[in-house]
Amino acid sequence: MKLPFKYKNIHSCEAVVLTCIDFRFWRQILEYIDKELSIKSFDFPSLPGAAKAINECQNDNDLAMSCIAVPCDLHHVKKLVIVNHADCGAYGGSKRFNGDTQAEQKFHETELKKAKAKVLAKYLDLQIILVYAKLDHKNESIEFIKVE
Repeated sequence: MKLPFKYKNIHSCEAVVLTCIDFRFWRQILEYIDKELSIKSFDFPSLPGAAKAINECQNDNDLAMSCIAVPCDLHHVKKLVIVNHADCGAYGGSKRFNGDTQAEQKFHETELKKAKAKVLAKYLDLQIILVYAKLDHKNESIEFIKVE
């Protein structure tokens, strides 16, 4: 199979979108990034827990920080989007919260904010967008919530 390459001679992009590795969410995350955030070019690393990976970094050479440093340094990104999601196995899944979806969301919001502070300590001018992907009560749809 041969496909066209539309980025010939282009070595920069708008953003880096760091997500969890969970296969259940990435297609909808791509749609959200395109339709809601209108970001058309981005690097797309994924690590277990997304914000968790950043928060557990011991130094700037850890993998999660490299997933941010490389796009910032090589692709000149100006934005970072960090997406955490409900029922994340890296955090113990929804069962950790005994069915309390509000507690689960609040926990992820706190994790996202901690990750933002950690990244901003190194990349002061980076615009950081925090997103929580919340499952509805029947796990039939995903609501994307911007975390302020």
